[in-house]
Amino acid sequence: MTLSNQTISEVTDLFKALSDPGRLKIIYALSDSEMSVTELAESLDIEQSSLSHQLKILKNVRLVSVRREGRKRLYSLADEHVYTLLTQVISHANEKR
Repeated sequence: MTLSNQTISEVTDLFKALSDPGRLKIIYALSDSEMSVTELAESLDIEQSSLSHQLKILKNVRLVSVRREGRKRLYSLADEHVYTLLTQVISHANEKR
């Protein structure tokens, strides 16, 4: 199988986004349920402005999605692939050597 340059670039950007501990915590928090910025900020003890910046990065690489409910924006994992990727990486990291 050959990877296109575009695919390589997108996968690299995805792993770069996941390599930040704060963004990984956000992804993990969203694996349980969708949350607003306020709920995420409180649960992760992060300032809302910083959180919004991180969510924008995660949204740009299609790891999270957002939907509006009235004035509120609710964030969730973009799809089942993100959850699978997260659980597989966590499982690999927790393997005994």
